[in-house]
Amino acid sequence: MKSLSVAASLLITGGYALAQTNPIIPVVPKTPWKVVLEEVVTIPDSLGTYPRLEELTHAPGSDDAFVLDQNGTIYRFDPYAANPTPQVFLDLNSAVPAGFRTGSQEGLRGLAFHPDFATPGTDGYRKFYTSHSRSAFTGIYFGDGVTPVIYGAPGGVDHDAYVAEWSVNPDGSVDTDSYREILLVGQPRADHNIGQIGFDPTAQPGEDDYGNLYITLGDGGGPNDPSNLAQNTSQPHGSILRVDPLRNGSDPFSLPDNPLRTSDSLTNARNLIYAYGVRNPHKFTVDPVTGNFIFSDIGQANIEEINILEPGANYGWDLREGTWTLNSSNVPGTLPPNHPTDSATYPVAQYDHDPENDGVNGSYAVAGGHVYRGSSVPELTGMYLFGDFGTNPGPIYAVDADDLTQRDDFTDIDQIFGGYLAPLVELTLNTEGDATDKTFLDIVKETNPFIPRTDLRFGIDAAGEIYILSKRDGKVRRISAVIGLLAGDANRDGIVDLLDLSLLASGFDGPGDWGSGDFNADGLVNLLDLSLLASNFGQTSIPQPAVGLIMLTMLSGFRRGA
Repeated sequence: MKSLSVAASLLITGGYALAQTNPIIPVVPKTPWKVVLEEVVTIPDSLGTYPRLEELTHAPGSDDAFVLDQNGTIYRFDPYAANPTPQVFLDLNSAVPAGFRTGSQEGLRGLAFHPDFATPGTDGYRKFYTSHSRSAFTGIYFGDGVTPVIYGAPGGVDHDAYVAEWSVNPDGSVDTDSYREILLVGQPRADHNIGQIGFDPTAQPGEDDYGNLYITLGDGGGPNDPSNLAQNTSQPHGSILRVDPLRNGSDPFSLPDNPLRTSDSLTNARNLIYAYGVRNPHKFTVDPVTGNFIFSDIGQANIEEINILEPGANYGWDLREGTWTLNSSNVPGTLPPNHPTDSATYPVAQYDHDPENDGVNGSYAVAGGHVYRGSSVPELTGMYLFGDFGTNPGPIYAVDADDLTQRDDFTDIDQIFGGYLAPLVELTLNTEGDATDKTFLDIVKETNPFIPRTDLRFGIDAAGEIYILSKRDGKVRRISAVIGLLAGDANRDGIVDLLDLSLLASGFDGPGDWGSGDFNADGLVNLLDLSLLASNFGQTSIPQPAVGLIMLTMLSGFRRGA
């Protein structure tokens, strides 16, 4: 067994050393049931190697999937065709007038279609947006004569991060002449820069948040936020911004009623900031059922975070990492006694960099995912899926989205799901037609055998189905099935027992999903689901008629209106 002291155990990453510690002791359990991944399509190579798949998304009014190669190309394809064929939708290498730049954390980072993309007669009709990198000092392109809002790079510029608007022609092709840069943020270093962008899919026309674009920005890079940007709201770095991206007269965009806004100035960063105090919040999702905006924040020394976005919130970086303080030596410290009333907003789930407790600091980069709300795999309904893409087997984690709860008091952190803050599980994986359990790294190595990491990402299509991507093999995979999970196992722990009956009883005669007892996926928790639970109760250890009678008796006290 490997064993390293805190003083001796150093992980070298990104050119600097991170002290290894192990603040969370329990190991995340693996599911006794298995998730099956099916290959959907292979994206063409780029720059002489595998494409670096960053995101898969969809557009209003279309069933097509759009997948981003960080090297600059967006492809579209029908994910349910018998033999999907990826077609180039846009290549930023040729479409961006000058200076498109790729790198480890640079390139094409996000794609978002305006919610009115398919609504004729609206200002957002056929408009979409990209977040991407350009080399510094290669010109500014404003297309329609309106100059983008520009924020400089404190301490010197490495490159520039952009948000730009594009339009689509009636034939579905992109009008590259429509390219309009609306926001430029100078980046002092090559890492922790711009990430995903997107609109709130739950907002409806006429509501305050409809048509507002969320923009994720890291702290500008380097260890310990060397320019102290994440806690500085006079700069946009280390924040999640929110703007209305449509042109507003002579302004490239307009301002919603953001929580820190004090004026109408587009050059005052506070007016753009929705939340701040983050290190590298490069992935997010909005649960279409609850409306929760869930984002991941990549940690530095010890902790990876899952957060729920709150207006005006300060997520604590670089004074906090997860539910610990952080000093200049990257050693986690206990939160001060007054932390329940401090100004920091803490994560709703977290994990550390030694998940196997074997002294090896392997996991160090969280990739946020999505809440499953599709129809093909009802066993996963309501589960938030995310993963880690560092030098490890590429674990994919799951947690019931209802268990992502905002808390203030972490005095007894070990008592809050062992320090994880929510009951995480690691998914056991299979590939289609293969009964062998695999890690995601195993799966990717079947194509690219010499890689040390998966660089996994997640995607979601118009039907709510979830995809797993990698920057290492060009394959787009979809979660297609769950095997080995018995109907009746509401808490998904591998055993159908009284705990599952209690979950079914609490939601009986009402709407629900698998986690609340809807095992036949008809949207209701009723006697049909009870029958399924009874048929698997205790693995036939109790005679079925007796089990059914006991359950019906217990349920009588739970019926609505009783």
